[in-house]
Amino acid sequence: MVENLFSMNSKGWDIDLDEKTRNDAYYTQVFNHFSVLSGMTVDYYGADSGEHEFKIEGIVFKVLEDPEDGYRSHLGAIEFGEQSKGIFFSKPIAKVRIETYDSECVDSTFTPTSNKGYRFVDAKDRHVWLEFGTDNYDDYYPYFVFRHTPKVAD
Repeated sequence: MVENLFSMNSKGWDIDLDEKTRNDAYYTQVFNHFSVLSGMTVDYYGADSGEHEFKIEGIVFKVLEDPEDGYRSHLGAIEFGEQSKGIFFSKPIAKVRIETYDSECVDSTFTPTSNKGYRFVDAKDRHVWLEFGTDNYDDYYPYFVFRHTPKVAD
């Protein structure tokens, strides 16, 4: 089973469940559904960066931030449902493989960073369409990321 990278502590969409039921049942169900897709190649309909939403296999998922304090945040939870405000293509624009990533690197300012999350990688040319998770600046400043990168026309 894929490691659960979500904190499950985020307050998300308007949903009619109390917090305990929501954390125990709903988030677990959604995470289990999403984790089954990890490693698979699926139809990708695009992402809406403003709403932190993406659509795969005809299902819209919303990625939620879990704020720790005013300066730090993490990948909170993932939800799916009918209440999407996102804008997506009506037909798939790519076949993507859902991959997890856990990397440490040195950025352009030679600062060590640690990154964990998910990537949607194009099955044909390895283009990264979407990346979301938690980046960590200098082991002090974790922050939520949701990066949608459309392909540039040739």
